[in-house]
Amino acid sequence: MLLNKMPSEEENLISKKEVLSQTGISYGQLYRWKRKGLIPEEWFIRRSTFTGQETFFPRDKIIPRIEQIKRMKEEHPLDDLAELITRKVDEKLEVAFSRLRDLGWLDERLLGICGIQQEEERVPMADAFCLGIVRRLQRTAREEELELVKRTLEEAGAGELIPRVREEGLQLYLLRKRIAAGGLSAQISAVVIAPAGALFDPELEVIKAVDLRVVLDEIKLGFGASKVRTLRKQLREEAARLKKQELKRLKEEMHKEEG
Repeated sequence: MLLNKMPSEEENLISKKEVLSQTGISYGQLYRWKRKGLIPEEWFIRRSTFTGQETFFPRDKIIPRIEQIKRMKEEHPLDDLAELITRKVDEKLEVAFSRLRDLGWLDERLLGICGIQQEEERVPMADAFCLGIVRRLQRTAREEELELVKRTLEEAGAGELIPRVREEGLQLYLLRKRIAAGGLSAQISAVVIAPAGALFDPELEVIKAVDLRVVLDEIKLGFGASKVRTLRKQLREEAARLKKQELKRLKEEMHKEEG
């Protein structure tokens, strides 16, 4: 089940002062991250208020982005983060099976639920996305609930769902409800994909909420980190090659002088 949330533009804006207060960052950090390309220029919205011109931001974008930067900047330079964070995760991409191993996502039972064969070299993005979600639910969800998660993701469609995750701050909720009739009782389960803070029937118990942005960040970070490592390796190899050429040239000049 995929729920939509359509707030008005005004309801979905947050002032710069509120952003700084809620996230605990400074004015300088905010604008430094803007200069680095970590926060898009178009998110800085100027509006007239009774005190003059003030800057506002899309609430459902700026807060998650800042929290994401704060999480990732401890392990990655800001210049690397600009590419890692702003690159869109394409649902048509495939993930190397070895990358799933590096992430610690390999579990035979969970691989089976998401339809991933261990002999595959590359895994479709939708299947890697499924695996990242069910591994967060494996300690609290029953087997049939994990299967329900898989079916829900298939029904939502990766092509439509993945681009919406970042824009709408989507989460996947595992819900349960106890029903009783005729002296018998049973528990039913439901899986809902909705924005953070979604409200449900009070009789529904939220067993677990999975932030889908975090799952995509892990996958995206895997692509980006792999690319950064490759580039650094290429730079080291190029530097070694140039150094070797320079040493060869110096030796040749020395031989000429000696001759």
